[in-house]
Amino acid sequence: MLKAIEISKELNEDSIRKLIAKNIDAIHVPGFYPKELSARFADCIAGHSELEAYKVQNALKRLGMGYVDVGKDADNANRYHSEAMRSIWGIRDMIYPNLTPLDHFRLLLEEVWPAGATIQTIDGRKSFVGTCRVIDQGAKMLPHNDRLARMLSNGASDLTGQLAVNVYLDMPPEGGELELWLSEPTPEQDKEQETRDGLDREVLGEPRLLIRPENGDLVLFNSQLIHGVTPGVGGRRVTMSCFVGHRGDDQPLTYWS
Repeated sequence: MLKAIEISKELNEDSIRKLIAKNIDAIHVPGFYPKELSARFADCIAGHSELEAYKVQNALKRLGMGYVDVGKDADNANRYHSEAMRSIWGIRDMIYPNLTPLDHFRLLLEEVWPAGATIQTIDGRKSFVGTCRVIDQGAKMLPHNDRLARMLSNGASDLTGQLAVNVYLDMPPEGGELELWLSEPTPEQDKEQETRDGLDREVLGEPRLLIRPENGDLVLFNSQLIHGVTPGVGGRRVTMSCFVGHRGDDQPLTYWS
């Protein structure tokens, strides 16, 4: 028998612990970031000269290189780390003197988690945090999961949990929902994601949970479980996102994109 779906509307120590332990399925905080600022920030992102299409799906665009783009390539890794701070500051400047939604999130995370929170380092170098994504209307994203170890050259990390964080700055009139299957990929599916951009929807079946955020909402979910996004209708979908890593309840959380 499947357990009942449970979503917390608060970001605090208890909800983070429960999400990592899979005792709840998501954290959804409505109105986390002001709607007026969300609209202004979304326009800045969508019109930015450095907005770059993903290589595999060019209907998906991003500002700020994510570690997923490194692809275990040493040159890409060097570019990622060397651009990290400049990218954080550049995105921050777009909405200054206001805080970006992820700067606001980072401050709260440090305060609510007993051991605090800090930027993830990889091979002794700081990571970028705060990828901004624009998804064109009608674009389809394949279901997938995100796991830092799969992206590292040695295939291993010390994380005991990994969460995805999204602040929704602009949602289309229809579609753009977050799809959660609430299950981990099989070893075969995990390996499949190393060679293609996601998993076959027909094999997965329908997701167990759909979340329809509003502009300014914050959503956290377990990134190691399979998730996707429904195609948007009538407009773009703009988000700012990162991951949060857990290494034990007495250890600081880390965040990166």
